[in-house]
Amino acid sequence: MNTDMKPTLDNNQPPTSIRDRVFSTIDEQRVEPRSKYLFLCQNASVWLVWLVTVSLGALATAVLIFTSTYRYYDIYEAMHDNFVTYFVQALPVLWIVAFIVLMVLAARGLRATKRGYRFSPWLVGGSSVGMSIFLGMFASVLGFGHLVDKTLGDYAPMYHSMAEREEQIWMQPAEGRLIGTVKGESRPGVALIDFVDVSGQVWTIDMAELRSFDRELLNSRQQVRILGEEMQGASPVFHACGVFPWMVDKKIPARELSRERKESVERMYGHKDDQTGRIDRLEQQAFGEASASNTPSMKICADIAAVRRISAGMQ
Repeated sequence: MNTDMKPTLDNNQPPTSIRDRVFSTIDEQRVEPRSKYLFLCQNASVWLVWLVTVSLGALATAVLIFTSTYRYYDIYEAMHDNFVTYFVQALPVLWIVAFIVLMVLAARGLRATKRGYRFSPWLVGGSSVGMSIFLGMFASVLGFGHLVDKTLGDYAPMYHSMAEREEQIWMQPAEGRLIGTVKGESRPGVALIDFVDVSGQVWTIDMAELRSFDRELLNSRQQVRILGEEMQGASPVFHACGVFPWMVDKKIPARELSRERKESVERMYGHKDDQTGRIDRLEQQAFGEASASNTPSMKICADIAAVRRISAGMQ
């Protein structure tokens, strides 16, 4: 006879209630009650973190609007064949990454609030992004984008402000771009003037093909950008074709940037290669030597890359 018998359950034993099981668990795990104010503080801190991340996202949006607006109205033909490649290269990647990270943190923080888990992640994320963009547009109108960018550039060693990046783009004499200020006074009847770039190099600027507006701007002694061509010779000589104001040091409305770009493009388009220019260059090649001494009479601007790109775009 098999004596290995399993004990039978006592069906008559009353089942344990949920209440008893809960209290039993509390007793076993030694759970201690906490004040409701602690949970209120935790919930408030989560909301505070969300507010901070959204605010920082708004500042990132303001800087993105500031830099993107300036890039949109810049003379991209001086650097690239089309606007798309120029804009992709000039994108402020740091601020884009910062905005994405902040929005992820804001969405996770909002989901961690008392009732945040009830909402869809897409709704939570979308509301955080929408709030940051709305506040960022408002902050951009007030000039916070330029202020944040300039402040970080002045006090954060690893951060390159818009002005610093613009200098890196335009301070390329071998590619026909200069930044700096005039040194000395222009002399009547002489189309040459001394110019100091941002690195301290002194140049002789040939103004033979500059319009009157460009000459006035160049002689205003403010920092300017110059498009042209670096000439070969014993001393640094730069043949100027267009002079443009330095516009990154202050918040400038989009309509003013648009007007400046339109006028600048029209002045550069005036150098387009026409029949007279081709004849002048043929005569110089046949009867004259192209040296630093006779560069004021040369027609150079029609052949620089920026003028060719602008002419192609205008046709």
